[in-house]
Amino acid sequence: MSATIETYPVPSIYAESEYYLVRAGDTSIPVISFLTDRDYDYAHFSFSGATIITITVCDPIDTYAISPLAFEIQGTVVGNQLSFNLEESRYLIVKINNVKELVLIADPLEESPPPSAGDGIYHVVADYGADPTGTTRATRAIQAAINAANSAGGGVVYIPEGVFLIGNLMLKSHVTLYLKGGAVLTATDHKEDYTIDFHKDSLNLDGTWLIQTEPNSVDISIIGRGTIDGNGSWLRANQNFVSNLIVPLATSNFTIDGIIGRDAGLWSLMPTRSNHVKIMNYKGFQSLVDYEDDAIDIVESQHVLVSHTIAISEDDPFSTKTWNEATDIAKNWPGSPQVLEDVTFDDVIAWTCCAAFKVGMGVEQAQRNIVFRNSYVYQASRAIAIHHRFGTAPAENITFENIDIEQVIHTRNGPYWLQLEIEESGRGIGPVSDILLKNIKVRNQGRLPSMIRGKDEFLIEGVTFNEIYMPGSTEPAVTLEEMNIRRHERYVLTDIR
Repeated sequence: MSATIETYPVPSIYAESEYYLVRAGDTSIPVISFLTDRDYDYAHFSFSGATIITITVCDPIDTYAISPLAFEIQGTVVGNQLSFNLEESRYLIVKINNVKELVLIADPLEESPPPSAGDGIYHVVADYGADPTGTTRATRAIQAAINAANSAGGGVVYIPEGVFLIGNLMLKSHVTLYLKGGAVLTATDHKEDYTIDFHKDSLNLDGTWLIQTEPNSVDISIIGRGTIDGNGSWLRANQNFVSNLIVPLATSNFTIDGIIGRDAGLWSLMPTRSNHVKIMNYKGFQSLVDYEDDAIDIVESQHVLVSHTIAISEDDPFSTKTWNEATDIAKNWPGSPQVLEDVTFDDVIAWTCCAAFKVGMGVEQAQRNIVFRNSYVYQASRAIAIHHRFGTAPAENITFENIDIEQVIHTRNGPYWLQLEIEESGRGIGPVSDILLKNIKVRNQGRLPSMIRGKDEFLIEGVTFNEIYMPGSTEPAVTLEEMNIRRHERYVLTDIR
């Protein structure tokens, strides 16, 4: 089956890669340079069918790796070109020689993208005069389109190709924000353009919710193949200001499908006190340099599914959290603190200098029924973590299943592959129980021993290990020592097999 390839222009505010040329079949795929040489470049396209990917670099290729390794994609090298077959949507990280990594985003083709005009379509340029050149602010025009769609009972706010400077946007019920491939909503350079929604005490910086939902809203979507860019590294360095990029706040039936969320400067995508949330085909691109730049935090929310997603960040790319009214970033959240339950991460890829798949550190309200499955760790300091540090509520019924761990190499609170810990911080401690780790392939266990560490008041209880494969072994480990878990105290094992 021949491939259908759809490419997207490089937005004017981005530089093309100095290192890579990419083709899918005979089609050239633009490659964008992300921030610094300590980060990565990325190439983005959508397709169906089967195609041959060809990556060209400047020098002859001596070494390469195509991750996740679990996909077992075999490449062919001829001189300075690497080629391999691609038959389905994949998010890949390609390392060639000592060049910074290339993130290859091969999305599925969009299903039924909306037309640019017609009944229920609110085109921000044609109908509302938004500037697509990035010269003047487009906030008022885009917000006017959102308001009009909401007032009409629902509709699609259409963002065409181009660069749109924005301050804060408020999404409202029954509105779909559609970003066409090549469209960028990018935060302005001026903190005066934003509301101050919180103060981050650990950084001593004010911050904003760049794009949020109206409290008590329903049926909101952000879809397409465009980009939402927080301009976060620049604002943090030059304006002493940070943002949460997308905050579905006190909303129900919220969907994100297909977009790139880029450079928030702080925690990026944060469903907060919300329910029935779907995040799919999402690309969370954060700096590998800035501290406290989590990619996806599920906060005090229920019935959440994150699927077919890649998240790259210096800090935790995939985590769950619960706070209280006294927590710095939570002081202005509407409503009361809520439990977090029924959250699933499925087919996700993590690249981080911190913890890849993490529950905690905040457990001020209960966290329960959390699943990480069919997922991959490219790099981390800890691959799997339950870290109960703040709060007295329980963390319970947590599953990690079918996880492939490649590199546990970074040193922030590591490197070791597993952390199950209750830690006293002066804000109370609480129980951790009913944890299942099943079919975990540990290709790299980290330089340090892993841990299970409870407290006298609260043992870590009900821990089951089932089919844990350590480096170089085809048989599952049957003891904690074989799993390199050599720091262990105050716990109750249910089973190892």
